[in-house]
Amino acid sequence: MSKNASANKQAAKELAQQAIDAYMDDDFERAESLYTQAIASDATVGDYYLKRAQVRHKLSKTDLATSDALKAADLTASKTIYLRTYYKALVLHGEWSFAQEKYAEAVESLHKATKINPNDEKVSSLLEKAEALAPAPAPAPEPVAEEPKEEKPVEKKRHAVRHEWYQNDEDVIVEVFVRNVKKESLEVEFTDSALSLSIKMPTGAENNLDFDPLLLPIVPSQSTYEILSTKIEVRMKKAAKGEKWSHLEKTEAEMVADVKPSHLSNSRKGVSWDKIAADAEKETALKVSEQGVNQLFQTIYKDADEDTRRAMMKSYVESNGTALSTDWESVKKGPVETLPPTGCDAKPFKS
Repeated sequence: MSKNASANKQAAKELAQQAIDAYMDDDFERAESLYTQAIASDATVGDYYLKRAQVRHKLSKTDLATSDALKAADLTASKTIYLRTYYKALVLHGEWSFAQEKYAEAVESLHKATKINPNDEKVSSLLEKAEALAPAPAPAPEPVAEEPKEEKPVEKKRHAVRHEWYQNDEDVIVEVFVRNVKKESLEVEFTDSALSLSIKMPTGAENNLDFDPLLLPIVPSQSTYEILSTKIEVRMKKAAKGEKWSHLEKTEAEMVADVKPSHLSNSRKGVSWDKIAADAEKETALKVSEQGVNQLFQTIYKDADEDTRRAMMKSYVESNGTALSTDWESVKKGPVETLPPTGCDAKPFKS
């Protein structure tokens, strides 16, 4: 990745964080402006479009919000690590399209969403309503007999690239066998669970190699690559030193076992989505022991939407750490009551 591209990505992250702060202050117009600037710096992040969609919906800019949700879905559709963002974008696009009486578009998005999570009754019910209201598809035209034409071979724009991998106690090494690659023609991106290479060939064609998701986590900041005359050598630093990899990427079965999507949040790991959904629907607070509250709070808070974050902060602070709620509609109505453990009394703090 070039220095300019890296600087733009960092600038976009900082703008997005400012947008979150503005949203939590109910300054939705500023939040929209900041997300727009973040997208201008880095238009490859689906989450920026998704969050701007939610802000625009708050501002009653329904058409723009719906377009942003669709863009977020397009950017995350092929990346397993962004599955939750993809799912939420599909659901919001489906809901908002339905509200605008664009039933065919709603059906398309909601149908994709049910393929990811068939157990979401709300989404399945809305899909049924949209299908009932969507116009019937036009009948297919009668086939017209044509004279056989000489078939020309299709020029392949992508080339198969041979690669191999091996490991030691500290690194997983991937060797990509492409000769004489120029530094400016190569982009390599590491995340904690993926490796992506983009190679521009002398012919103008582009090869993209995505190892996503990797079998086990890596440390992106300590991972490196080197361009040699006959190959590209990538060294991924293992997050767990000494742990042996049986293969490079997760299998479909391993990915299915890892992913439990929910449209309530776009957080990527470590959260019990079924539990959060149940708690939000019942409008109850999460009660946890003092020992585990910080870890649970940080896990749920990371990448949650802005309303969920505000609900968590307000409920946790006002209840003196005895309750944690994700339902902003309930929490914003008034102070959150302190709920001490059974057999204990709440007492005011004295310095």
